[in-house]
Amino acid sequence: MANFHEHLILNRWLLSLFNQRDLHAFKERLGDDRFVGIDEETGQTRFFEQLNNSIFHTDALPVHDLRRYDLHIIAHWRRITARRNRQEGHVLQMKYFQYLSLLFTEIYLDWYFNRHEDLLMALNDTLRRYRQEKESRELQPYIAEDLNRIAFWNATGSGKTLLMHVNILQFRHYCQGKMDKTIILTPNEGLSRQHVEELTLSGLNGVLFDKNKSKSGSVFDIEVIDINKLAESGRDKTVAVEAFAGRNLVLVDEGHRGTSGEAWMQRREALIGSGFAFEYSATFGQAVAKGKTVAAQEEDMRKKKAKWMFGTGSLKKLDDAQQAQLALSTAEKAEARQDALFAVYAKAVLFDYSYKFFYADGYGKESLILNMEAADYARHDRLYFTACLLAFYQQIYLFEQGGKLLDEWNLAPPLWIFVGNRVADENSDIFQVLDFLAFFLRERATVLPWLQDLLADRAQIVNKGGNNLFACRFV
Repeated sequence: MANFHEHLILNRWLLSLFNQRDLHAFKERLGDDRFVGIDEETGQTRFFEQLNNSIFHTDALPVHDLRRYDLHIIAHWRRITARRNRQEGHVLQMKYFQYLSLLFTEIYLDWYFNRHEDLLMALNDTLRRYRQEKESRELQPYIAEDLNRIAFWNATGSGKTLLMHVNILQFRHYCQGKMDKTIILTPNEGLSRQHVEELTLSGLNGVLFDKNKSKSGSVFDIEVIDINKLAESGRDKTVAVEAFAGRNLVLVDEGHRGTSGEAWMQRREALIGSGFAFEYSATFGQAVAKGKTVAAQEEDMRKKKAKWMFGTGSLKKLDDAQQAQLALSTAEKAEARQDALFAVYAKAVLFDYSYKFFYADGYGKESLILNMEAADYARHDRLYFTACLLAFYQQIYLFEQGGKLLDEWNLAPPLWIFVGNRVADENSDIFQVLDFLAFFLRERATVLPWLQDLLADRAQIVNKGGNNLFACRFV
């Protein structure tokens, strides 16, 4: 059975326009730093010059369209980075995956607004061919109502905030007719405030939503609101979804949030209304991989009706007449399409730069799992903490000694984070950390020999194989 990555029909269609099935060839041709920036002679990006190449050529994407999209991206990117460039003292350039994300968006929006029927036919043709070549979960054909949502599966740290700002400008360029509102939906108020600051840096007019203040209604006002302030009906600290009714452009940060609750999904759909949605998440795959297809969602709805009408949730126990009474209405079928999360996002993810691609490009974190025996931890917990503290000190030491040699890597100072789940009681994780730090500072006669052994690479704690857990860590 194909995995969620392989089910991404929209992404598959866009890749096919360049005669590709994945990002490999793009990375090979565009990932080199030589192709970053603008060609002074042509005024196009150097990415464009590489894409205008036989390996990427298909009749589905004429070069004059590709050239036009490229110029749009340049103009939008320059607008949102102008203030940032002045503040940082250098020009912010696109990585190849950021450029491709924006290029795919250009193509989609152009087709959505100017070739709507062609887009619908192309996606259904891609879906049909995919089902012929892969054993996959059943996805229903695209309908027009599926097309007003696109999603970006971009790893944390891949620059989705800047992409979001360009997406706003891209949408405004193609949109035929004024939108009622432009709304950025976030998981919490802290992130909302951060978005407003980032919008200002990009030269865009973003404001925190305030239910007590009237808005100008201008399409150029971007209202930022967190999901906790949305409700069925307005209260002191919430606002009714119907207050946003209309034709809105909605950009959902952390688009996977709320996927476990039908009420939240329905509110989000009401917020989008007859408008358009961009969704962004680093973890779409984990969030929706176990979600339902439309067929499964419809079956669940029929089971609920059966339990209510006939006292049983088993459809097999019902006769034909009873089964007929469970037929779903048009509205119920539309609701099933909306709540079938696997199908929704399999058909909506436009660009897949999830963590596996991010990591392969050298941007991901390198993790070290020590696999210490639980019994050893109970016996050597303070020694283990001392070794970890020494490892942290070593990072700080190297960071401070590195000086200008490290500047080009744009590294932040090392940070030591303790992750725990108990806070209040005396056995809390926080108490253990504070207790250890007190021990380290107080019991000098015990700690100094430990440090000497660790620096001399003498084994103090071993793993399951009997090997020194901190071998060669402090040479």
